[in-house]
Amino acid sequence: MSVNNPAGDYFNPPSNMSQDFEEFWFEDLEVDELFWQTNKPKEGEASIPWRKTSLTEGMNLKTQKIHNFDRKTKVFQKI
Repeated sequence: MSVNNPAGDYFNPPSNMSQDFEEFWFEDLEVDELFWQTNKPKEGEASIPWRKTSLTEGMNLKTQKIHNFDRKTKVFQKI
């Protein structure tokens, strides 16, 4: 007889409420595209969306302040 053991279950898909992110370099984004600094949506300040405003600048959409980014900074976009 089979036993239901959730802790030992090898098939445990993510919930349908999870968000998928793809990793990019800051320089690969087009101007005006949205990005996040983390791929974990529940990490407080790090989960705030940003908008790329120029080749080296992005705007925090919560505070509306512009910050400089290195072109090789890893950023994330929602899929």
